[in-house]
Amino acid sequence: MSFLELKNLSYSIGKVNILSNINFSIDESCFYSILGPSGAGKTTILRIITGALSADEGQVVLDNEVINCLPMEKRQIAMVHQSKHLFPHLTVIENIQFGMKMKKFGKDKIIGKTEEIVEFFNMKAHLHKYAHQLSGGQQQLVALMRALASEPKVLLLDEPFTGLDNNLRLYIRDYILRLHRQFKITTVMITHDKEDAFFMSDKIAFLFNGRVVLCSEPAVLVNGTNIEEVDSFLGKITSLGDGSIVFSDKILRINNYNE
Repeated sequence: MSFLELKNLSYSIGKVNILSNINFSIDESCFYSILGPSGAGKTTILRIITGALSADEGQVVLDNEVINCLPMEKRQIAMVHQSKHLFPHLTVIENIQFGMKMKKFGKDKIIGKTEEIVEFFNMKAHLHKYAHQLSGGQQQLVALMRALASEPKVLLLDEPFTGLDNNLRLYIRDYILRLHRQFKITTVMITHDKEDAFFMSDKIAFLFNGRVVLCSEPAVLVNGTNIEEVDSFLGKITSLGDGSIVFSDKILRINNYNE
């Protein structure tokens, strides 16, 4: 049964259609990517899911509940933005605990959850630093920690590797995959990067000009789709027959974190 559903969502600014009749369903604990070029409407979808924007038409359904009218703080959804959005006047530990305090978690639960997350991310040495004292990668980890600490039902990732060099991108990507494997949180990532989407996702939705043209498991895409937009965007993919593919001149394992 689907855990998160978008049903017939449309959104416009004036006479410009940003999203048109968006439909997809995401199973619980799934890692789902929305892949498409810049300007396709990906971030708008996430903002509608969180409640930062209201759709002109359609429904957002979470765990069998229509949440369109719920305020953001009651949706049990956490979003990690491109720009991290850490509170500059708070230390790392204060950032991590902010959402838990807003939700009025008990003191013991806050302490226990903080210890669990800090150990997982190996950030004990940085707990009393401020955002400006952290590297870009450390800031991204703290943003993930803060999002996870509030125990959301769904984690949204808005281009999580933007601005990171390649080595740091791979490092953060590994953390996200291990986080997903351990906590089994339903995750939706938007990206324009084909490699990240193939490597990380259980399922990928392709968004072009505000429309979903295909939803598919990565392995199915190896043989092409006969959808011109998708095939042109992906380029040549060659299967090696062992769960690996040659993609963008790299050997890449599909759904590596499930192996």
